[in-house]
Amino acid sequence: MPSAQVKSAVLLAGLQTDGTTTVREGVTTRDHTEHGLRAFGADVVVFDGGVSVDGGQRLHGIEATVPGDVSSATFWAVAAAALPGSDLEIAGVGLNPTRTALFDVLARAGAEVLREGAPVEHYEPRGTVRVRAGSLRPLALGPDEVPSLIDELPALAAMATHGGELQVTGAGELRVKESDRISALATGLRALGADVDEFPDGFHVRGRRRLRGGVADASGDHRLAMAFAVAALGAEGPSVITGAEAVAVSYPGFFETLAALAR
Repeated sequence: MPSAQVKSAVLLAGLQTDGTTTVREGVTTRDHTEHGLRAFGADVVVFDGGVSVDGGQRLHGIEATVPGDVSSATFWAVAAAALPGSDLEIAGVGLNPTRTALFDVLARAGAEVLREGAPVEHYEPRGTVRVRAGSLRPLALGPDEVPSLIDELPALAAMATHGGELQVTGAGELRVKESDRISALATGLRALGADVDEFPDGFHVRGRRRLRGGVADASGDHRLAMAFAVAALGAEGPSVITGAEAVAVSYPGFFETLAALAR
């Protein structure tokens, strides 16, 4: 199963060995670890279908500004794409090519997406992204695209509840995240009034009707809590997200930022 987390764990462990460690991938996954190791002085060999590191390399410290996290910025980008009249600029966000599939998908879904790059530091591109709302179009994401969007799928599902449609297959990895994200996502969105089908390796969200609001359980999962909040923005009535404190795992100020943007 393509996984940047597994790849990173193996590469980091490989630095502690006496030999060469190679990870082979059927599908290219996010490469922040490779860039980070290079920035800290490691020799990393990337080839078609894999990456290798030699053990025993000595790293050195650097000063670096970490680009804004695309997975966190995703929730604002999908909200801007979904809510009529929205026009949002996200500054200083990472534009690593292994992470920007989200913005291509938003454009396919009908949003206007503009990107402006900034100077690259320590191998990681960054810049500003502007997202303007459009008329949502149906989306289908399969196994070839899922690895580059795995963390963004709950947010895209939330966007689909605003009048779009999203079908995802080949995303079985979602079942072994902080929660079973397929089951918990489908259950939570249904609790808010969404039309959702659940598959063993994905889901289908149809935004044929406006959400009514309700109580959704985030199951202790930060990304689900944020996804339910974005979905609830389009509901007729109020919504409550239980377990919403889980956002502190990756985005402690999420609800404060949401309140500021929603004014």
